[in-house]
Amino acid sequence: MIDQAYALRTLVRDRATCAEAEERRAQVYTVAVTSGKGGVGKTSLAVNLSLLLARFGRRVRLVDADFGLSNAEVLLGVAPVHTLSDVLRGEVDIRSAWIDVPGGIKLLSSGSGLEEMANLDGPEGVRLMNQALSCALDGDVVVIDTAPGIDEPVVSLLALADEVMVVTTPEPTSITDAYAALKVLISRSPYADVTLVANCCTSPAQASSLAEALNSVCRRFLGRGFQRYEYLPSDAAVGRAVRSQKPVVTVPGKSAVEPWLRRIAIRLEERVRDWSSRSGR
Repeated sequence: MIDQAYALRTLVRDRATCAEAEERRAQVYTVAVTSGKGGVGKTSLAVNLSLLLARFGRRVRLVDADFGLSNAEVLLGVAPVHTLSDVLRGEVDIRSAWIDVPGGIKLLSSGSGLEEMANLDGPEGVRLMNQALSCALDGDVVVIDTAPGIDEPVVSLLALADEVMVVTTPEPTSITDAYAALKVLISRSPYADVTLVANCCTSPAQASSLAEALNSVCRRFLGRGFQRYEYLPSDAAVGRAVRSQKPVVTVPGKSAVEPWLRRIAIRLEERVRDWSSRSGR
């Protein structure tokens, strides 16, 4: 349980931090990567996209917001000294919890197997994310790897993002859960900019068919769909990279998925540039 005295001591600071984060959200492009169910490659996408954007010259901050079950640090092969759990307890300032990761990105972990993080409610999660966003500089891209599902803490974080990437696979259960996530997201944020990522597909045609069918259902029952979709092939290299605790884009040799990951990153970079241009930055 959060110490009440600590909560009172930090109330004024939190209000100032939230105000600063509100301003930062107008200067920093924020991408939330989510999914209806786990095991669809959400964290792998968030990690590899972050590294590719850094290769393009972007300053990138990756927040592992799967509270209490962080896996980004495992995929990156790093061990953070401090996590959001330490920030929540008041043991460290959030600026001290970020770590530099090989590949040119900064990582903020929420820790793993921590009950206090797993039990965070929506407002508390948003408060922590506002603190994280306040650390970003003008022109940064912040990638948020959320927990899977449609719980309130997840949906609250999605509402902070400039763009939401919803990851699914061709499995019926994954598609059903992706629709559930889209339904909750669209009802909560009607103007959300949504990208569907069809992962582990056998071909671009399969991804296209999946996306068209899901978008049709969304438009029929929700009144709108997603803005775009992306394709990622099934590739055994991804599993090997995970087991070796190395992002697939950093593993030497060719893989079927890397060109498609690069394509997603290039298109995302274009949207960031367009957003910056419209914002006058």
